[in-house]
Amino acid sequence: MTLPAPRELAALLDGELRGVPAEQPPRAVAIDSRRVLPGDLFVALGGRHCDGHEFVEAAEAAGASLVVLRRDRCPDAGAGRPGCARLLVNDPLLALQRLAAWYRRTHIRRVVAITGSNGKTVVKAALTAMLAGRFRVAASPGSWNSQVGVPLAVLTAPPGTELGVFEAGISAPGEMERLAAILAPDHGVLVNVGLAHLGSFGSREVTAREKMRLFQDMDEQGWVIAPDDPLVNAQPLPCPRIHPGAGPPRLLGQSPQGSGMLLHLDLGGSQAQVRVRTRSQPLIEDLVIAMTAAQRLGVPAEEMVEVLQDYTFGPTRMETWRTPEGITIVNDTASDDPLSVQTALATVASFPGDGRRLFVFGGMADLGSGERREHELIGRMAAERGFAELLLLPHPARSHTAAAWNVRHPGQAARELGDTAALRQTIRQLAEPGDTVLLKGAARQELSSAARAIWESMAPRRLLVDLDAIRDNIARFRSLCGPGVAMLAVLKAWAYGTELPRLATALQDSGIDWIGVSAADEGAAIRRAGVHRPVLVMLMDTDEVDKAVRWRLTPVVYSLLFARSLVATLQAMGARLDVHLEIETGMGRLGVAPEEALAAARLLRESGVVTVSGVMTHLASADDPAADGDTTAQLQRFDAVVDELRRDLGTPLLVHAAATSGAVRFPASRHDMVRLGLGLFGLHPSPAVAGAIELELAVAFISRLVQVRHCSQGQRIGYNGTYRVSAQRQRIGIVAAGYNDGVPWRFGNRGEVMMQGRRLAVLGRVSMDSMAIDLEPLPEAAVGDEVLIFGAHEGQVLRPEEVARQAGTIPYDLLVKVDGRRVQRIFRGG
Repeated sequence: MTLPAPRELAALLDGELRGVPAEQPPRAVAIDSRRVLPGDLFVALGGRHCDGHEFVEAAEAAGASLVVLRRDRCPDAGAGRPGCARLLVNDPLLALQRLAAWYRRTHIRRVVAITGSNGKTVVKAALTAMLAGRFRVAASPGSWNSQVGVPLAVLTAPPGTELGVFEAGISAPGEMERLAAILAPDHGVLVNVGLAHLGSFGSREVTAREKMRLFQDMDEQGWVIAPDDPLVNAQPLPCPRIHPGAGPPRLLGQSPQGSGMLLHLDLGGSQAQVRVRTRSQPLIEDLVIAMTAAQRLGVPAEEMVEVLQDYTFGPTRMETWRTPEGITIVNDTASDDPLSVQTALATVASFPGDGRRLFVFGGMADLGSGERREHELIGRMAAERGFAELLLLPHPARSHTAAAWNVRHPGQAARELGDTAALRQTIRQLAEPGDTVLLKGAARQELSSAARAIWESMAPRRLLVDLDAIRDNIARFRSLCGPGVAMLAVLKAWAYGTELPRLATALQDSGIDWIGVSAADEGAAIRRAGVHRPVLVMLMDTDEVDKAVRWRLTPVVYSLLFARSLVATLQAMGARLDVHLEIETGMGRLGVAPEEALAAARLLRESGVVTVSGVMTHLASADDPAADGDTTAQLQRFDAVVDELRRDLGTPLLVHAAATSGAVRFPASRHDMVRLGLGLFGLHPSPAVAGAIELELAVAFISRLVQVRHCSQGQRIGYNGTYRVSAQRQRIGIVAAGYNDGVPWRFGNRGEVMMQGRRLAVLGRVSMDSMAIDLEPLPEAAVGDEVLIFGAHEGQVLRPEEVARQAGTIPYDLLVKVDGRRVQRIFRGG
């Protein structure tokens, strides 16, 4: 993000500066004081439940360099804290929107704006995935499509974005004009016009008119993709109108395949078959809309097919989970539009299998005079579609849904539940193997959270990743290193065994400047997920250069041989790349020798196809105080090479040497950027690092107790009987996790787990799928209780560093060995 300096901001926003502003521009924009990082611009927004003006001091304390607040909330405003000026405006929200409008016109070449009653996020995600290999693309994070979300989404796009893909959502007449002024779209997509917010709009005709206002000032060279709906067709447009499916790309046919569909597509000059992981017809229709836009934007058919093969839809849109017991949970809490609810019922009713269907319904909002009619219709449809149970959460109209259901399903009355806690308990009692549970309603946090809680309660093996803790750790490193030092998140080994695309997407919104991966395929995966931050590929092969070009990756040049091969390949392709040159200063691994660095840099520069934009090294022992002399010597060698390269190249270089340990223990190693790996997750590479910085543990490996045994004296436990019961009688538990899941085999007879805050010894050898533990210190332990293998969970902490020492390994190895097929990855917060 490149923002104006404070005095320029004041002129742009018609504001009055108080205090002494910084000379440099703010780093980024924040509206939540808990997420302010040093150097940020904090905008104090008012709201129904929370007023940002009450958190101005907290934002200043967190390091904000400038605070935007309303004049009448601060009539006697002083300068605030030292280093933080205040900018007084009439309307902070309008100021935020004006800043975003300036940013869009200054830093984003073209914009595709997407609106509709539902399906916006699905179309945006699929379109972004198809565009990412061809353009510098930025997209709305999540469902940031409101009066606040749209400007924030625009401001997350990096300068030089070639194509922005942004959602625009409205809930009342008159709102779209502000969003249109911010986005100034070149092209548009209207997904559909449903019944959402009918109480505010009054009719579908008004809804269609208000949504189409997004495109009213577009240039005639643009286009709008919109449904063939009479209400939409009646709205004038200044540019061509395209109906999805009227021509290629279009759907010729489809057939069930596993839990998804095999789509037969007409792509114009060719036909193709694409597997997608959904059976939802609306989601498939949304994909066709996204393909239509991608084709119009110049994406070849073969690239679309490559991206969409085995395509998986994002959270809360028919998100399908299957528990180990065989219960399917469908979380579709993104929309409560009546048409969306009806479609979800039809989709789940068509699922194969003989199990029962259970429908959890949170109601529909803002339907005005149609509230009773629409809720009765849902009750009737659920019964007619063969659902066995209807579970209703509190809602003003739920009695109408229940009454309609009860008339058609007298054998099992609708269950009206008090809250989501009661829902979780009821689902645990009702659901059986083979059953399918559909959760549908508005994207209220409590319903979506309930869906995940139900799934988690049924999954015995889980790796929890706390995104809020990761965000907090980034903020601590940002505070330690200062606002001038960039942060690179090292996500090698599929993000240390978590889930690369999911974590990379979250980190992009958490203050990270760069993403680091091992291979080009990892870089391609996160580009397809919508990540637009720069991506550094640490270990690229010459055969992957075409992927680096297509996905705009920055390879590390680690040898003269690779430099020559890279140049030759790029010249043959007629392509260019930025690279970082790695210097071998004492790791004894990859890197160009210091005496060869200048020759390598000149070779790359003079090739005409490579720009050396960065230089780096790896510190071998920055975590070890006994080797501080070696680390200092490495840094001296590196700094000497950097000085030589700067003199010769005469171009800016992004210099980085420090990983987590170096960033903490060697301030001189921070240079322009630090690379965070274990530190992201709150792990310390060594006791020396642990003593120098406090981090929040962000992972937890959890399983369950599946059996409790009472063993007699002399009884042997596990393979080869390496543990023998010495007491008269010993209570032993069996945990559903073994070395196939990521529990170290060497944990046997030496490791510990934790239950209810008590450490319990591992007895005998760890088996492939299970391990035995001593339950004598915890007589109340019972089958089904959770067992913490390592990490932090519900007040319990079992440090992965300690567990790694018990197993004779290192924390890195411990994390990446947690099996991704059987251990469910669950992300919280963020």
